[in-house]
Amino acid sequence: MMLFRAFIILLVFYATLSLATPEDRKKSISVDADYAARNEITGETEYRGNVIIRQGSILIDAANVIIYYQNETVSRIVCRGSPATYQQQSSNGDGLVIARAEKIEYHLSEETISLKSDASLMRNGTYIKGDSIVYDLAQGTWRAKGDTEGEQKRIQLVIPPLTHNTVNKSKKILEQDKSKSVEKIL
Repeated sequence: MMLFRAFIILLVFYATLSLATPEDRKKSISVDADYAARNEITGETEYRGNVIIRQGSILIDAANVIIYYQNETVSRIVCRGSPATYQQQSSNGDGLVIARAEKIEYHLSEETISLKSDASLMRNGTYIKGDSIVYDLAQGTWRAKGDTEGEQKRIQLVIPPLTHNTVNKSKKILEQDKSKSVEKIL
């Protein structure tokens, strides 16, 4: 039993490794669920009932989580709930990324999170809502669309107003980029 538990913790650790900020990767992983099952042949692992996964700033809360493998490595994590939620401190320290949907799929090799059915994503005060949203973790980009046949026919986007702090932060980033460009030229 102890070996099985250690194995499960290792699996979740490797599954969330590329999502995590460097600080998150150093933190221990905690998995709480009402039920867990693993298929030793396929390596597929399922958690059901109030599933909560934590590692550093990462928090996943879902009714059901399935971890899929390809060539003995984690390839995809699927979370379902009403809604399932995912949150993580962004790697550049710009605040939390919060995602919610009936179904959240994390594709490790592509470093994307796909949110399906009543999906929403919030980052730095910007709020996106639609039937489906794909968020690219590596690039920090997103694509959203509505469902022509469902209730969420169009996307909704709310962008916060620029504040004095936002303007100052943007100026600092531009100045840093300028100085880096000058250093490259020299």
